Amino acid sequence: MQLNGVTLVDRFNRPSVGGKVAVRTLFINDGEFIDPYDVSACTIFAKLSNASPSSIIDVDDGLIKSDATSVVLMNFQISGGTAPDIHDGWSLDGNGAVRVTSNKLADTDWFPPYVAGPQASGIYRVGVGDYVAVLDGNNSLSGGYNIRYPFNSGIEVANAASSVQDYIDVWTVKLFAGSEYQLFINSFSLYNDTFTTITEPLLITTRNKLLNKKLRYGEKIDMKITTDITVQNSNLSEETKNILKDYPITNPTISISKVTDDSVNQAPWTSVVVDGAATLTTDNTILYTYDTTAGSVIGAGTYWIKASYSYLTQDFVPPPYYFTIT
Repeated sequence: MQLNGVTLVDRFNRPSVGGKVAVRTLFINDGEFIDPYDVSACTIFAKLSNASPSSIIDVDDGLIKSDATSVVLMNFQISGGTAPDIHDGWSLDGNGAVRVTSNKLADTDWFPPYVAGPQASGIYRVGVGDYVAVLDGNNSLSGGYNIRYPFNSGIEVANAASSVQDYIDVWTVKLFAGSEYQLFINSFSLYNDTFTTITEPLLITTRNKLLNKKLRYGEKIDMKITTDITVQNSNLSEETKNILKDYPITNPTISISKVTDDSVNQAPWTSVVVDGAATLTTDNTILYTYDTTAGSVIGAGTYWIKASYSYLTQDFVPPPYYFTIT
């Protein structure tokens, strides 16, 4: 993914210990992405040492234990602006507004643009309900940790999530104004850089397939295009081929057009989406959220969708795939 023009490796795409890893989480309620009332912190622990949630969660209030500071490997928090308008999740500022993230979504002191560097230990908002902490192995990150500490106190945690192993990221969040803070626990792994050499040009082929063939007007749905990668070099070992096939595709975009019924007197199609930004899953499935009620639809009929993406040094544009809207 891209964050302020900087390329990050998603947590599911075999991130390396020396890379910039997008520790990303999306909050969903009743099928819709939502911004929680307050996003407090993203705290990193080693998974092996904390296989059971009870090792870090206090049974009395469901938050991170007070004695867990010794095993915190990294902590990310909201930037929070400057005093007195700093993030604390409960105090009132001069305007009587609770200082929580849901009140500060447009405040660049609270959500500044991401800039790589040791100071980039904040939590960044990508979109509605979409939050990212950037674990940057190329910089000596450190973050403030103040859970269980008196207001405006805490400790500084130098990033120790820098070895090849499994981790958990624990998000401390208040979903609604009337609810309590609670924890959401995800996992990710860091890998060694996978270096390999080859002695001949790569022979790469890809095969794609559209999973959505029939849509109904009124739907807002992810168009799904799967990707299979084949390395055809017969002289390469299966191990090398598997390493190459494990790399993610990059820069996926989507174009959509409506097929014209009267192609004799009119252009054969009308473009409705041009180079729309798409996302990826861990198995290189391309996702594009398509709203059939938006301006990107011209009534019922036949449409085609075309993907483009890069893989290693090559760019691919598969043939268009047809679908209908009724």
